[in-house]
Amino acid sequence: METSGISGMRESDMDLLVRATRYSDWDPGVVFAARLAGQLRGSLTAMNVVQAGIPPVWEYNTGVLLAEYVAALEEQLAAARRAAPAFEAWAQSMGAAFPRWLVTAGHIGDALRYAGNWHDLVVLARDDADPWSNPAGLASIALHVDRPCLVVPPGREQLDLECIAVAWNNSIEAIRAIHGALPLLRRAKRIVMLMGKPKTAQSALGLPEFEMEAWCRRHELAIEFQVLDDNADQGGPIHEAARAAYAGLLVMGAYGRTRFAERILGGVTRYMLRQADLPLLLRH
Repeated sequence: METSGISGMRESDMDLLVRATRYSDWDPGVVFAARLAGQLRGSLTAMNVVQAGIPPVWEYNTGVLLAEYVAALEEQLAAARRAAPAFEAWAQSMGAAFPRWLVTAGHIGDALRYAGNWHDLVVLARDDADPWSNPAGLASIALHVDRPCLVVPPGREQLDLECIAVAWNNSIEAIRAIHGALPLLRRAKRIVMLMGKPKTAQSALGLPEFEMEAWCRRHELAIEFQVLDDNADQGGPIHEAARAAYAGLLVMGAYGRTRFAERILGGVTRYMLRQADLPLLLRH
């Protein structure tokens, strides 16, 4: 199918955004995202964020030091921008449609949140050595980017869609997670719904219940159900149930404990970000 009158280009099914931590070569998260874009016939944007901020300086040489800082920042930005042709050629060779290399300066979380507005999925590689890729940094992004986030643990090179597990408790976050995962769920051969203790906040407010089974039928998703014990509504049992199903992806809501302290994670989300050895699709 032709798009925008460009012969030979195929329509993109999903728009993926990935944070690129370097450009001398491509980091594991970028490689994973490029393979996924090829797998999904999706577009891929890699964003390299040069962290910016005014450094502390002595009063008597403020002008000189700030000028040096600005010059160094501009040099980093220029070097990062020069990687665009190499990235776009490489990503296209991996099957990604319409690859794009973005470079900006500023706060990494804010940059991803802004760019996420025109993407369907944000790919984030877990790396304990990087403050924005360790569990705390990933939690901050997942809770604020307002897009489904695919968190990739170390050692995973591509997404296995043979079986997808969904941690389900009828919460708003879980509903948003399966909605964001729909393009992936449609490609799965098996979908295992891990049924935990249902949330009742909507019922208490007199709001209509989300009819998950009807939603799945409407989207022609064949679901297997597995009911977890009441005391299994924890990270460990959910993780083990997903692994026992041979899931290549676990879809779940990302939870903050309170609206006013969302960076303080709920126990299940914290456990998964620290311990899970399979990719997670999280949505807050």
